[in-house]
Amino acid sequence: MMRYMVLAWALAAAPASAAAETVDVAAGIQLAQIDFDAYHALLLERCKVVAPDSVDALTGAMAQWKERNADALLILRQLYKVQLIQQMRARQPDATDAAIDAHVAAVHGVFNSGLKDRVAGIAVGEAKASCESGYAQSLLTQREMDFNVLLKRMTLGR
Repeated sequence: MMRYMVLAWALAAAPASAAAETVDVAAGIQLAQIDFDAYHALLLERCKVVAPDSVDALTGAMAQWKERNADALLILRQLYKVQLIQQMRARQPDATDAAIDAHVAAVHGVFNSGLKDRVAGIAVGEAKASCESGYAQSLLTQREMDFNVLLKRMTLGR
């Protein structure tokens, strides 16, 4: 599970031509659980230090990506939440709504815990490369970061 926490950052280092033809649904659903608003804010703060001239372009790419993916992310997160609730109800039919809500929050916490430390822990050279174009390019070209593709694959089976 934790490997998907750094997948978004790792995508910044991957060349656009390496994008897979298909989207791994399980990995994509887990990636969709990341709080990208928080992640992007942390990344921008890091970029202000290691590559300040990159911040405006990166901010623009993040805004463009968010505009294209916000609706799909919302739906994917809701579908995942429904799945978590169904699984818990199957395991514990008498679970209270409060217990279910706590379980869902705990699972989401796993995906988003330690974001600040992870961003801060990236080597300066790698962070600078990501800030200067790597992450922006990945956001806009990697199929793994296009959650509309994942949603379409899930709903249409393609």
